Parts: sequence; C-alpha cells; structure tokens
Amino acid sequence: MTTEPGSETTAPPARSKGLLWSVVLLALVAAGLLWGASALTWLGQRYRTPFGTEVTGGFTGEDLRPELVPMALAALAAVAAVLATGGVFRRVVGVLIAVAGGLLVWRAVELYTSGWFATGKPDDVPPGSTPIGELLSQPYGPLLMAAGALLLFVAGLLVAFRAGRMPAMGAKYSAPGAAKQESHDPDRQMWNDLDAGRDPTDDQDR
Repeated sequence: MTTEPGSETTAPPARSKGLLWSVVLLALVAAGLLWGASALTWLGQRYRTPFGTEVTGGFTGEDLRPELVPMALAALAAVAAVLATGGVFRRVVGVLIAVAGGLLVWRAVELYTSGWFATGKPDDVPPGSTPIGELLSQPYGPLLMAAGALLLFVAGLLVAFRAGRMPAMGAKYSAPGAAKQESHDPDRQMWNDLDAGRDPTDDQDR
C-alpha cells in the first residue's frame, strides 16, 4: 500500500496532535490556577474598630503577589503563541514559558521557606482599627500558585524539547499543491522551512 506524497504534513500523527493539545491544556489549567490563587485569601486578621466592634480583614494573593494576575494572562497568551508558531520560533516560546514557570516555582518555594507576610491593613478594614491576635494563614492560595507554576514549567519544557514533533496549525490546512518546493539555496530553504512550521536545523522535520 502506497502513501500519497505530502500526506505526513496534511495529516499529522494522532500522537503529535495529542502532545500539542496536552501542552495547551497544561497552560490553560496553569492560567486558571494562578488566577484562582490571586483571588483567594492568603492571610486573615481580626481588627478592633474605633467604634468598639470587631471585624476580620484578609489579604488576597493579588495583594501579596501582584505578579499572579499578569502571569495568568501571560499563560493564556502563551497558548496562542504555541498554536501560531512552529519550528525554532515555537522552541523559543517554550523556553520563555519554562523560564516564567521556573521563576514562579522559585517564588513558591521561597514562600514556604521564609513564610509570607503583609504590611498595612486590608482595604475593607476601617481606618484607625487595631489588630487583635495573630495573622491566620490560609494554605490554599499558595498551593494553587505552586501547582500552576509547576504546570507552566512542564508545558514550557515540552514545547522547548518536543516542538519538532508537534504539528504546525497553519500547515494542517494548507493544500497539498501549496507546499513550497525544496530550494538549492540554503537561505531560501531555511525560510521555506520556517514558513511551513518546520525546524530548519532538524532533518527529521524536513
């Protein structure tokens, strides 16, 4: 049984598609975890107001770690970047994702080794209130941050080291006759490979 020329590029193996969508899922889940960590209360404190009543105020993850929301948005942007790129460009995106996830992992480890503290008072506490007792820490926010950071780091590593095995979304929908012919000019062939979503340094991709 013969195989039609170009069928490998128009119909990528199911395993390659699965790897790509696994990375997309990891990044989306990481974004959701980081967003959730920013919204949860990490520290709680009881206060006595100037009127003699007691209120409880809390510090959210966004208050203590302002980078959580931007990193969640960056994870969503990384999904679009992985789907839109291919070859060397996709590997670069993977390295950037892994670096961002690694930095968040380091920040999460730093939280558990040195603890997390808050200065000032929560916005929902009346001015002039005095704290009562000790700060009460809630572990769920930091745990979500650590889990999201780890998933983002793993997604970046998969993209950086397995980009050549992932199909390029643009190449999937191109007509068989639209594929560029190989050129004897190395520079032109390199740009043809990049445009097709292949890694010009990897003979297997070609």
